[in-house]
Amino acid sequence: MKITYILFLSLCLLLFPNSISAERPSLQVMIDEAEAGGTLIIPPGYYEENIAIDKPLNLIGERDVTINSCENAPVVAISGDGVQLGNVSIEQCNEDNSELAAVYVTGDQHHLSNLKIQSSQMGLQLFEANQIVVEESAIMGTRKENGIDLWKTNDSTIREMKIDTILDGIYMEQSHRNTIVQNVIENARYGIHLMFTNDTVIEENQSQHNFTGAMVMEAENVLIKNNDFSFNNQNVNSQGLLLYLTSDVVAENNVFASNRVGAFIEDSSDATISKNIFQSNTIGAQWKNSSDNQLVSNTFNGNVNDTQANESANNIIINNYWDAALKLDIDGDGVSELPHAADPYFMALVQRIPEYQLFFQHPGITLLKQVFNGPEDELLRDLEPSMVYACSENGQKNEKQIVLWFVGVAFIFVNLLIIQKWRRTT
Repeated sequence: MKITYILFLSLCLLLFPNSISAERPSLQVMIDEAEAGGTLIIPPGYYEENIAIDKPLNLIGERDVTINSCENAPVVAISGDGVQLGNVSIEQCNEDNSELAAVYVTGDQHHLSNLKIQSSQMGLQLFEANQIVVEESAIMGTRKENGIDLWKTNDSTIREMKIDTILDGIYMEQSHRNTIVQNVIENARYGIHLMFTNDTVIEENQSQHNFTGAMVMEAENVLIKNNDFSFNNQNVNSQGLLLYLTSDVVAENNVFASNRVGAFIEDSSDATISKNIFQSNTIGAQWKNSSDNQLVSNTFNGNVNDTQANESANNIIINNYWDAALKLDIDGDGVSELPHAADPYFMALVQRIPEYQLFFQHPGITLLKQVFNGPEDELLRDLEPSMVYACSENGQKNEKQIVLWFVGVAFIFVNLLIIQKWRRTT
């Protein structure tokens, strides 16, 4: 009899799985019944509901846990203190409310990890929250709203996130003392966007294929270090980094490659731009209405125009490497005795005659630039240019530079073979 019952139950599970799973309580019921401060292991399954967590609780998806909702409310709402949420997929399908976040967080000391958020609107919103950790997760959007949105959220960390196809990757407003580290952000308007936000650390991020890699506006005391801001060229106003109305910003050891403008500093003061690589940008570094800044020990290589300045004075520019500079080191100290004036002559020329782009870095253009200097207020002078091309932290040159060397050597070798063959035939 017992064997018959077990066989019958197994047959029901195979033929009617939905009717059996329907008896499972909702995820919200399980949360409400869980003890504060305890741990809830979420059984595998597809949960079509909104959930709210307002007490200290550790929620961990056992495996293959998805929470889905198209309602006019966050799929997951977290409040109070001390909530931990991990190993869960979250799907938002609301198409009507542009201010709606898939995950909404307020309160203090929450920890979110190993989440996969598919958002039709905003991905994750931290609203008046403090000491929040968000890490090792992914957010995919539809470019309507921000991936992670911070409003008056302080002392928090966002790290190891993959954020794609959103409006702004990480947007922070009136949020202070936060750390953004080791994130990958692509296909956004601004990869990282700071507004009225101070004491921020932006480190070891990759912000690529965006309109602008990072925009820092009306912010103070910001450290931007060891980031890769490359291929941000999808718009005529694209930049790797934009500083606007800022003070006391340090940008060091970053790579600015293949952007329309590597770094654009406007209406800003007391910025230190040092030890960065500016390579293959249309303009390496651009200055506008900015003074009392420092451009020190950077590398400018393969840019159409290394620097351009407009109404910018009293900036310290020293010991940078310029591939276009005439270099002469008599005493062997690694510093050229010939000052270098970074002249936007070529940029002005191709604006008048676009076809002249074909003569980029042609010796004739170099000669013309020596004869016809650009406007004095657009010149940036490095009185002690470096003879040494800067290396990355692992001691190796930028990979693109190595490729250029190989191409150059191969080109010379082919030309020598052609000359040798021509000499034999004659």
